[in-house]
This record gives sequence, C-alpha cells and structure tokens, in this order.
Amino acid sequence: MLGVVAVLTALPAACRSPSDTPAASSAEALAASPPRAAPSVPAATCAEVKDAMVAGPMDPYLAFGDDGAPLTDGMFSGQDGLTLAVQEPCATGDLDGLGKTTAATIMSSVVNTTGRYWAVMLCGKPAERARCVVQFELDDREPVEKVGFADGKLTLVYLTRPSDAGSATLSIRRTAVYALDGGTLNEISRTDEPYKP
Repeated sequence: MLGVVAVLTALPAACRSPSDTPAASSAEALAASPPRAAPSVPAATCAEVKDAMVAGPMDPYLAFGDDGAPLTDGMFSGQDGLTLAVQEPCATGDLDGLGKTTAATIMSSVVNTTGRYWAVMLCGKPAERARCVVQFELDDREPVEKVGFADGKLTLVYLTRPSDAGSATLSIRRTAVYALDGGTLNEISRTDEPYKP
C-alpha cells in the first residue's frame, strides 16, 4: 500500500477516535511513509473520483494492493460479489498538514448480504487517473450524509445508533471532526442529535 500513499504524497493512513488504541501493522507501515507535506499533485475533483483507483489499509480495499480497485462511473463489481459504489457526499478543501485534497465517500457491499459499509477516502490526481486512499470505515449501515472542510479539519456527518440497538436502527445524527496528527486522521470532537427517519 505504500506505493499508492506515496503517489498521493503520503495521504494519512488511518483514523482513530480519542479512545482507540494505535493502528496495527499495515497502518503503521503507511504512517512510516515519507513526511506529511502539502501535496505536489492536485486534488481530484468529485467527478474525477468516479473513475479513480481506490486502495486502502483495510478489507476489502487491501486486497487490491498498490494499484487499487478501478472505478468506472463510480462503481466496481468483483467476481466474488463485492460491489464498491461512490456515494454523493464529496468535498474539496484544505486539511492542515496535507494541503488541498478531496474527501469522498464510498460504500462496500457483497451481493446477497445485508452489510453496507460507508468509508471516507482522500483523493488526489497524480496522473491522468485520480487515486484515492480509504482512511477509515464506519460500522455496518451507518450512511454518510455530508463531508466537508473547515479550519483545516475534516467534518463528517453520518447516521448511527446506540451500541445496544439493532443494525437496522438509525436514531442518531453524528457530526464528527477529524484533524491530521502525525499522518493519522484522529477524531477530535463529536456532537450527537436525535434522528428520526
């Protein structure tokens, strides 16, 4: 995965909330890539993300190695039933420690299963085709409503549930703010409000 990250000028490797333990081996390897600096490649546009190569340090993205999964019109379908689908929330802005980048959302699922996993990726365009690196994935069926940038930080709005609720229940709208620290996106604050479908 180091190849993809290097091409994107060392986009951050993983995301942690304040209570998480440090990321494991693959994320550590990504974090050990060259120093984090303003990218020498332009940010991809949200339209360009739909035809990007997508890689990441966790399943199912890890299986595609340095090259990543090739999206066509926002979709990828694998022989094993895996489907990757770019979602609407997408924004370009400044992230402290990285510079201008594009944050986009993608959902993974497998045919004939109920799991739906939304993820956040950072995207640049080092060549003719955009390249995206997934930073973190939310829990099953926690859809992203909005992503954006403010004051050099990434803001994510998504729907979730209490830990004791069923996976089909969505009752919380969460706004989480992430900052880049040492090559890792860390959640630095969150606010929750009730949500009714």
